[in-house]
Amino acid sequence: MLPPEAARFEIRAGAPVLALDVDAPAALDDDKWGVMNRLTMVVVDGPGDAGFLLPRMTPAGDAAPDGWDEAVDQAGGVRVHFGGGSVFARSIG
Repeated sequence: MLPPEAARFEIRAGAPVLALDVDAPAALDDDKWGVMNRLTMVVVDGPGDAGFLLPRMTPAGDAAPDGWDEAVDQAGGVRVHFGGGSVFARSIG
């Protein structure tokens, strides 16, 4: 589980982006990543043991910007940026 300050929920040019303050996992194959977007938590699931649990609701409120859920639905997933790489995680669940 990542602390709230390690994840930034953004919308860039209409597309949802998660910027994670972690090193890129070894496997950055788009076909092997998924995201489950929920109101209180977001799960980014990768191959094998790779994956992250992110709190979305914090004491300060929703960490996601207005329009986030709609952008995720429209894109069918989220672009996830790590330190040193990125991957598209398709919506699951």
